[in-house]
Formats: sequence, structure tokens, C-alpha cells
Amino acid sequence: MQRWSNMHIWSVWVGLFFCVSVHATSKSTAETTAMIADKPIITMAFYEDPKHNFYFKWAELIYAQAFERLGYDFSYQVVPAARASMMADSGKVDGEPGRVSRYGEKFTNLIRIEEPVIDTHLIAFAHNPEIKIPDWQALQKSRYKIEYYRGVFLAEQKLKGLIPKERLTESSSPASSFRKMLRDRIDIYIDTEASSLDLLQTPEFQGSKIIAIATLEELTSYGYLNKRHAALAVNLARELKQMKQEGIFDTYKQQAQKSLNNEMNHGDTPE
Repeated sequence: MQRWSNMHIWSVWVGLFFCVSVHATSKSTAETTAMIADKPIITMAFYEDPKHNFYFKWAELIYAQAFERLGYDFSYQVVPAARASMMADSGKVDGEPGRVSRYGEKFTNLIRIEEPVIDTHLIAFAHNPEIKIPDWQALQKSRYKIEYYRGVFLAEQKLKGLIPKERLTESSSPASSFRKMLRDRIDIYIDTEASSLDLLQTPEFQGSKIIAIATLEELTSYGYLNKRHAALAVNLARELKQMKQEGIFDTYKQQAQKSLNNEMNHGDTPE
């Protein structure tokens, strides 16, 4: 009888130990899985959609890889350029992918990532073939009605010091400016090639005869993060530099162009 009682007690203890061990193991595994899956997310404001824009697709690929190396997931929101500035500066998003080097002079809550990302240009467009504008000075001396994309920092800084208010307007979007140009409501539109060149290849504007008449400025674009990410900005600059050395920027440039070509071809295919 005593032997049976001892064996019974031993079985109960073994069973309890087994249940506790299984529960602890399951809990530990669940916690580990959650930690792996629950990476912090960095969100940037894009003022063009990477699905339809070469430069922003390229930026998306670059930043997704760079943040992954640093232990972050990456996402973006597509908003107009001026709103992107306000969202990043106020902290509603974590940053922006590419702005000029002096951008932080106006938006003081943003920290520049000290490794340039993409080089582009500021371009003047016209529909009238008689318009010849080679540089900023020629714009100042002209009598043309000029429009620029609201939120493009360098265009705003340059034009407000050169062009009288009665000849200068702001654009809500590149597409609306091109439409106004076709109706002769403006003579010249100024924007970055990142926003405008791909748009000219879409069915709406492909045969419009709108052309780039001048490259007004070379632009070296830097990413910006809200100041709460000051330490991350330093680490991100290091990763971007390393990625360039590894040839990843060039690889992603080719992927971005291929993605855009596929998008355009798919759009032209009847359903």
C-alpha cells in the first residue's frame, strides 16, 4: 500500500513538472516569435507614388534595404510635396526620402542623413516652341507666366526672389500644371525631373509636345529624419554608404527602371 502511494505521488509530481515545462516552453517560443515579428517601423512621406515613378521606386528599394539592415521595417505614405514637408517636420511621419541639402534651414525639426541618395535636376518645361529660357536670369528678364510645384524647396527659394508675384503661381500637382500649360494658362512650369519626366510618358501627355527647355539646377538629394531619430540618422548614413560600395544602389536602379517599364506596358495592355 505504501509502495503504491509513493508511486502515485511520484507520478503526480512528474505530470505537474511536465505540464509546467510545456507551458513555459510554449510561452517562451511565443514571446520569441513576437519579438522577431514586432520590428519597429519607419514611415516616410513620398510626394510621388513609387508604383508609377522611377525615382521614388528607386528610393523605396534603397530605404527598405537600409532600414532592414538596421532592424527596422519600412513603409511610406504618398502625399503632395508641401504636405510631406509638414508631416515630417511635425513628426506625423518619420522623415522624407530625398530633399536638397539646405532643406533643414526651413524645416528645423528635420535632420539630414549625411549620405546623398539620388542626383536629379530642376527643370523648366514649356509647350510653346518659341520659348527659349536657358537659365534663372533669363526667367527673371522674361514676361512669361511661371508656375512651380508647391513644396519643391529650391524652386520656391529661387523663384520668389526673381519673379514678381503677378507672374508666379504655385501648383497643386505636376499633372494640373501640364494641363494648364496646354490651355495656355501658364507659359513655363518648373519642377524636379523626379516628379515630372515620368508623367510626360503617360498616355495623357505623351503626344502633348510639352518639352524640357532648360536644366536650371543640379540637385543632390539627401534623406531627412525627424530630430527624434538623430542617432538613427547617423547609422543610416553609414549603411547607405556601404550599400553604394556594394553596388546595391546600381542594382536597385535597374530594378526600379524595370518595374516602371512593366507598369507602363501593363497600363497600355487592353483588359
